[in-house]
Amino acid sequence: MSSSETFFSVIISSVTGDEFVDRYWGLFYIFINIISLIFILKTIDYFKFNFKYFKKVDFKDKIVQLNFYLLFIHLLLNVSHWLSNMKNLNSFSSMIATICFLMFMSILFYLQSIREKYEKEEQIKQKEQEQLQLQKYTDEIVNLYNEIRGFRHDYGGMLASFQSAIHTGDIKEVERIYQEVLVNANLQLRSDKYTYFDLNNVGDSALRSVMTQTLFKARDYNIELTFEVKDFVKPLPIKLLDLVRMTSVLLNNAIEGAAESYQKTMNVSLVDLDTETILVIQNSRKKRQLDLEMIYQTDFSTKGEGRGLGLSNIKEIINNYEGIILDTNIEDEYFTQVMRVRKEGL
Repeated sequence: MSSSETFFSVIISSVTGDEFVDRYWGLFYIFINIISLIFILKTIDYFKFNFKYFKKVDFKDKIVQLNFYLLFIHLLLNVSHWLSNMKNLNSFSSMIATICFLMFMSILFYLQSIREKYEKEEQIKQKEQEQLQLQKYTDEIVNLYNEIRGFRHDYGGMLASFQSAIHTGDIKEVERIYQEVLVNANLQLRSDKYTYFDLNNVGDSALRSVMTQTLFKARDYNIELTFEVKDFVKPLPIKLLDLVRMTSVLLNNAIEGAAESYQKTMNVSLVDLDTETILVIQNSRKKRQLDLEMIYQTDFSTKGEGRGLGLSNIKEIINNYEGIILDTNIEDEYFTQVMRVRKEGL
């Protein structure tokens, strides 16, 4: 803050003159501090300081470099403060402080450009992932369509055999056909793989991509997944990267929890209401002690150090939004996450 105070002092005193500053030094000092404070608050609001991206390994070299720059600025400010006590070098001290201020502002703009570049690259990666998942989803839909078409072709034969048994009055044959043919066909049509069709009701392409990836991953882990979206759900009022990060963590945790449980079941529902959209993710889990407060701590994991559930990251993201609530319910054999997202304008 000292560099910004010096910067504004130099600018304003150059306009008003040193005589005016000396005469009204008390008021001038208060005015400069107020201006500096307002400037700092506006700067924080403009740059929207959020250093979550800079925690990643990709930014390690840049962070080290920036730390050296900040250390250099700090040393220059100390030199400026030391020179300010010397009458003949007072103006030179102000010049150094002003340079430090401009250097610091340059660093802030540089950090902003890095963040924006990273976000754009992540968005491009997400779009590529969406295209890949869309292709897999399309292939799966084609396979399901062919399966249903084949069932439709066979359905006539099923009814013919059923009708023949009825005409002959062979009740045992009727029961056999019912159990072996019709019941089995009904079970096939109620298979969890037909939940792929519900993805058409997810209006947000990023969320649909994450959901599609979850369906394929659940299949790889032999998890019985039930996915339900009965009504069309419009895109949520959440930034793309934040939405992907939150839903990916919740769904991946659910898959991992279900995979190590005995039941191996997982239920995902997306419900559209008048005022909010609700995402419910429930998975079976292995019986063990699990503390509700502990799971939201950084790096907490049931699998060892450094393999956290990522719920602390979700909590950080949610803190940036006013209309998102995440409720967690832990039962003996089930783990449930309910995320409520308030609609825009409400």
